[in-house]
Amino acid sequence: MSGARPASPASIYWTAFIGLFFDYYDLYLFVYLERVLAADFELSARASGWLQFTGLAGVGLGALVFGYLADRFGRGRMMLATFGVYVAGIAGISVAWNVESLFAFRLLASVALGAEWGISHTYLAERVGGERRYRFSALLQFSILGGLLAAMMAKFALPIVGWRWLFAASIIPVALLSIWRWRSLRDGEPAQRSPQVALPAAVANHWRSFLFCLVIASLTIASGTMNVFFAKELPQSPLYTVLFWANVAPGMLLGAWLVRRLGVRGALGLYALGLTALSLACWTSDSPHRSLAFALLLPVLNGVPFGLMGAYFNELFGTYRTMLSGAAYNLGRILAGFSPVLLGALGLHVDGRYFAFTAALGFGVAALAWFAPRPDNAELLRPDN
Repeated sequence: MSGARPASPASIYWTAFIGLFFDYYDLYLFVYLERVLAADFELSARASGWLQFTGLAGVGLGALVFGYLADRFGRGRMMLATFGVYVAGIAGISVAWNVESLFAFRLLASVALGAEWGISHTYLAERVGGERRYRFSALLQFSILGGLLAAMMAKFALPIVGWRWLFAASIIPVALLSIWRWRSLRDGEPAQRSPQVALPAAVANHWRSFLFCLVIASLTIASGTMNVFFAKELPQSPLYTVLFWANVAPGMLLGAWLVRRLGVRGALGLYALGLTALSLACWTSDSPHRSLAFALLLPVLNGVPFGLMGAYFNELFGTYRTMLSGAAYNLGRILAGFSPVLLGALGLHVDGRYFAFTAALGFGVAALAWFAPRPDNAELLRPDN
C-alpha cells in the first residue's frame, strides 16, 4: 500500500510467529497421535512409518516449492497462501475416511508446514536488522512451544474429544489469525522485485553454504530428535512436560547472546562443547537419574543452534534466500528424522549407549564450526520481496 508506515518490529514478529507456532503444533501432534492413528486406521508398523515419512517428504517439498514462489512473487503473498494450504490439509485430516485420504491430506498439510520456516524467518530477517536480527530470530523459535500445546492437547483433550477434533479445532484460530496476518501484510508489503540471478546460477554460487547449512541443521536437529528417547524418563506429569518444552527458551536466548559476543562460529563451538560434555558425563555416570538430567538439560543446549539458524542461514544467501535457507533447514529436518532408525541399526538404543550418539553429534558440530561461512550482511540491507 503506497504511503503506508513501515510495520513495527513487534508486528513483523507476530506476523511470522503465528504460522510457525501451528507448524510445530501439527508436527508434534502427529508424533503424539502416532499410535492412535495406527490403531484407528489399522496401520501396520511399516505403514505407520510411511505415514511419518510422508509428513517429512511434504516438509521438504513445501520448503522448495513455496520458497521458490516466495522469492519470485513475495514473502507476504506466500505467507497467506501457506495458511490456505494448511487449513485445507488439516480439514482433510480431520475427516479422513481411509488410509489413502489420510496420507494425501497429511502430505498437503506438511507442504504448508515446510514452507513456513523459510518464509517466516526470511520475512523477519529482511525487516529487523543489526544486533536485533538474531534476538528476534531466537524469539521466533519460541514457536516450538506449539509442541507443548500438542502435548497438553494429546494428554488432556484427546480422551474427551478424540483425535479428529484435535486437528479440526486448530482451523478456527488459524482462520482468525490469517485475517490478522493479511491486514499486517496488506499495510506493510513492499513492492515486488524479481530476482536478478537465475535459479541455477544462485544454486551454483551458494552450494557450499547450502551444504554447510544442511549438515549443521541435520546434526543439531538430530540432537533435538533425541529428546524423544529421554522424554520417557521424565515423571509423567504436566509440570515436567512444561519443563521439558520450556527449557529450550533460555537456550535460544543464550544462542542470540553468544552470537553477539562470539560470532556464529563461537556459538556453535560452545554448543558442541556443551553437548559433548553433557553426553560423556551422563554416559560415564552411574546415577539412576542421569537420563532425567539429560532430558531436562538437552533442550537448553539445543536452543542455542535453534535460535541462531534462522538469522544466520538468511545472511549466507542472496537471491533465492527463502528457498535455499528453508530447504537447508527442512531437508536437514528430514535427515535428522532418521536418527532413531540409525540408533536402532547401530544398537545404540539400549544401556545408555545413545549418549555416544549425542557425543558424536557434538564432535561433528565442533568440526564443522571451524568452517562456518562468513555471512554477507549487505545482502539484507534492502528487502527482496
